Amino acid sequence: MTPTATRSSDDPRLDATAAPEATLDKRAGSVSAELEQSLTQVARAILRLEVPQSALAEGESIDRAGYWLLVRVSGQGHIRLSELAESVELDPSTVSRQMRDLVACGLVRKVPDPQDGRAALLSLSDRGWAVLEAVSEARRQALAAATEGWTDEERTTLASGLLRLESGLHHHREHPAREHRAEGKAT
Repeated sequence: MTPTATRSSDDPRLDATAAPEATLDKRAGSVSAELEQSLTQVARAILRLEVPQSALAEGESIDRAGYWLLVRVSGQGHIRLSELAESVELDPSTVSRQMRDLVACGLVRKVPDPQDGRAALLSLSDRGWAVLEAVSEARRQALAAATEGWTDEERTTLASGLLRLESGLHHHREHPAREHRAEGKAT
């Protein structure tokens, strides 16, 4: 019987021939998969939080997409529709349709752009600010209930970690180093 070559271990920490990048990539892949799955589940749970009817006047309605647009507009002051669409990474026609509904129900104000009379600037109306605050308060209450058994330190650590993760994801989108490394190896 001819001796067969032993296959290197599936665990790169035990494989002396594994490149350091492979070891790091495999461990990062395992952690990243668990993190991605956890964040996906949390994001889905947050997206399922409805806009509470108690935050709205009789006859008013706003869906989750409308709420997120109110959040984005609130952070901008006055913003053009094209800039808003770019910031939320949606097609301008989609954002236009949603903003038309928000303007029609009085949550968003649309005024001519003083720099360019053909364009309009969007901003929250007083009613839009009131609805945004009421919905945000309802969401804060839901988060408080979900973290009821947590210490203040645990809540602060989570918030800091999420902000750090968001910053890292933003940096990765702006500077995808991993893609550059892969391209460098291919050439």
